[in-house]
Amino acid sequence: MAHSNALYQPSLLELAQDGNCLALSYWMNSLLNSQGIQIQVQPAPDRFFKILINFRRPRRRDACLNLRERLTRFICYRLWTLNSDAIQGVRLVARIAGDSKVLWQTSVRINSPAAVQQQAQQQAQRRQRSRLRQQQTAHQLRFQIFRSLFMSSITLAGFWIGYWLFYVELGRLLASGASDTAAVTQSLSGAELPGGGVIRMPLPPNQTDFTVPKQAAGTVISQADLSNGEKLIALTFDNGPDPEITPQILDVLQQYNVRATFFMSGINVDQQPDLARRVVAEGHAIGNRGWNWLSEADLNVDLEHEVDDTAKLIQETTGAKTDLFRPSTGQISSPLVAYAKRQDNAVILWSIDSQDPLVAAPILLDNVLRNAQPGRIVLLHDGPSGAGSATVQALPQMITALQNQGYRFVTVPKLLQYQHPLPEASPEPADPDAKDPDTRSKSSPEVNPGASPEANPNPNLKPTEPAGEKPNSPEVKPLQPKLEKVSNPERSPERELPTRKRAVALAAESEL
Repeated sequence: MAHSNALYQPSLLELAQDGNCLALSYWMNSLLNSQGIQIQVQPAPDRFFKILINFRRPRRRDACLNLRERLTRFICYRLWTLNSDAIQGVRLVARIAGDSKVLWQTSVRINSPAAVQQQAQQQAQRRQRSRLRQQQTAHQLRFQIFRSLFMSSITLAGFWIGYWLFYVELGRLLASGASDTAAVTQSLSGAELPGGGVIRMPLPPNQTDFTVPKQAAGTVISQADLSNGEKLIALTFDNGPDPEITPQILDVLQQYNVRATFFMSGINVDQQPDLARRVVAEGHAIGNRGWNWLSEADLNVDLEHEVDDTAKLIQETTGAKTDLFRPSTGQISSPLVAYAKRQDNAVILWSIDSQDPLVAAPILLDNVLRNAQPGRIVLLHDGPSGAGSATVQALPQMITALQNQGYRFVTVPKLLQYQHPLPEASPEPADPDAKDPDTRSKSSPEVNPGASPEANPNPNLKPTEPAGEKPNSPEVKPLQPKLEKVSNPERSPERELPTRKRAVALAAESEL
């Protein structure tokens, strides 16, 4: 049976986004009635709405005046979250109920992305109309110039025909030479080696790696502790890739040059391999979401299939190795999370829940902006169970607002690197065998070179000191043999050599 859109009833926020004054009044009153403030929205030309503010509760006049800036910011922020091209500005008029005198009034322009885009389109249309008028003015001049050039080109036709024939003949000669080169190339490309192989060019290896620092392996992380004052925040998308939602999200991220982290399920990667490769190709990180969207409380879950097989499929499909794992419902006391921690995976949770499967775009945007702090991880969805169009609709405003507050968007592995920086390179340890002579003399047992082997049957035993002698006496302190150079100018250099080297030199002279 075919479905009809005749029974479709738009929501209150959709009517407010279309500029419905009654919907705007009802929405504002639902937020401010508890404070004793009544709002009435009236239409105005050029999409500039007039908002009447009535203070119903008896208040002092100066108290109402002090609420001017705060109330103006609140109303403008709520209208900005609608992201409506039908609202370009408001004029606020405040008075006390029952009093005809105006307390204060002000006009504010709402620069939402949709309104800015509409203004840009209007400016583009004006420029296009001006360009058309200029083209019509120059058309007659172009026609006259073309007529004069056409007459001159006839005289040059013979000249160009001669050159054309020359280039045709030259191209024919080059084509014959190229065919000979192609034949030689084809013969070389199929050349077989003596062992039976074929000449092939090696492909560069894929070095994409989304592993985590050693300090974060096997731990549960919901946000990063940034002690260096960096204003970093990480966007994460779950349950993808989806053929409808994920491409739209990737287009928005590429437009604003933002990098995010996508936690993918194995069954979706198996069904959409090209989309998973696009995520990695555009510089985003990939995490493990498990093979299916299952509950962690299910005791019959195949742990190896959910964790290991999904990670293996992601690496085989995209060439990216990942140590990031996110449980389906965020429960950390489950066998699935315990197994992932034993495999040295970092269990990534979230510190900002956008609730995009449940709310509209303005509320989603407000949930993220109210809780934004450095080092936090935002939970969004791009899979079949996600918010769909609400996430795509709120994402440009979310990125613009956070960037205006000084935030930078990074992937989860990059965020963990800021929390756990790599240690500085320490000097290499010295060879234990190559000890300092002083150290070796103190640590190794002293052996008398002139004594027989029976005098020291065990070289590992340190000789004890004789009774009644001080440890620092010159008789007990070991002496290092030194070779002193005799300063006699009449002696030859050969006599100054050690005994062993001098004996070798004498033996060589005797053989000669």
